[in-house]
Amino acid sequence: MATSGEALNNSARHYQGIALVTLATIVWASGGLFTRLLPYDMWTIIFWRGVFGTLFIGAYTLWRFGGELPLVVRRMGPPGILITLCSTTAITIFIPAFQMTSVANAFTIYASVPFLTAGVAWLWLRERPSGRTMIASAVALIGIVVMLGPGAGGPRLGDLFAGIATLSMAVMTVAIRRSRHVEMLPVACFSTILSGLIALPLAQHLGDLSTGDYVVAAGFGLGPMTLGMMLYVIGSALIPATLSVLINTMEAPFGGLWAWIGVGEVPAPATLIGGAIVLASVFSRLLLERRDEIIQEADVV
Repeated sequence: MATSGEALNNSARHYQGIALVTLATIVWASGGLFTRLLPYDMWTIIFWRGVFGTLFIGAYTLWRFGGELPLVVRRMGPPGILITLCSTTAITIFIPAFQMTSVANAFTIYASVPFLTAGVAWLWLRERPSGRTMIASAVALIGIVVMLGPGAGGPRLGDLFAGIATLSMAVMTVAIRRSRHVEMLPVACFSTILSGLIALPLAQHLGDLSTGDYVVAAGFGLGPMTLGMMLYVIGSALIPATLSVLINTMEAPFGGLWAWIGVGEVPAPATLIGGAIVLASVFSRLLLERRDEIIQEADVV
C-alpha cells in the first residue's frame, strides 16, 4: 500500500504530466498558423522546420547532457530507436497528408488516435483503459466530426498517410509510457534531423525564403517542432497513454483558435460547436479524475 507521501508524489507527477501534454497540444496546434505564413511547398517547410528545430533542441540537449550525451544515446537501445522512428513518421507524414486529402478527412482520421492508442496499450502493456476515458474519447471524436464533417469522395493516398501518422503517434505514446528509462530529448533531436533529411530531396524552394520567411521558419522550429515535441514526450511518460492522446485531441480546436488570432481566419459556427464539444469532453474527464483523487486523499488522511 502506498504511503500518503508516495500518493502525493504520484499525484503531483500525474498533474505535471497533464499540464505538460496540454501545453504541448496548444503549442503543436500553432503549426497550422506557421504553415499559413510560409507560402511554399510542404517539403520546403518541413526541411527548414527540421533545420531550426535541430538547432534549438540540439543546443538544449547538449546543454542538458554535455559530455554524457554519447552514453545517453547508447543507452536508448531498441526502445529509443522505435520511439524515434514513430516520432519522425508522425511529424513528417501528417503534413503532406493534408496535400493529398481533405483537411476534414485528415483530422477525422487523426481523431481516432485515442482508440488506436487504447488498442496498442492493451495489446502491448495490458493497460486497460477506463470506461470514462473511452466515453470521453468517443465524445471528442463526435466533436471533431461536427467541426470538420466527413470528407467527400473515395479513399485517397492522403487518407493512408494520415492513418499511418495517427498509428505512429499511438505507438509512440505507448512506447514512451513503457520505456521511461529512455531519455526523450535525444529522441526529439534525432526526429527533427531525420525529418529534415527526408524532406531535403523533395523540397522545391529551399533557397527562395526571404528574411521574414526565415524568421517564421525559426519560430516554427522553436515552437511546434521543439517545445511541442519536448513537452509531449516528457509529459506522456507521467500519465496513461490513453489520457495523453485524449488531451491531444484538443489540437484541432486550438488550431482553429491560433488561425483566428494569427491570420484572421474566423472559425465557422460548426467549428466553434465542435471545438466546444472536444474541450468539454476532455475537461469533464479531468474534472471527474480530480474528484476521485480528492476522495482518495481524504481516505488516506
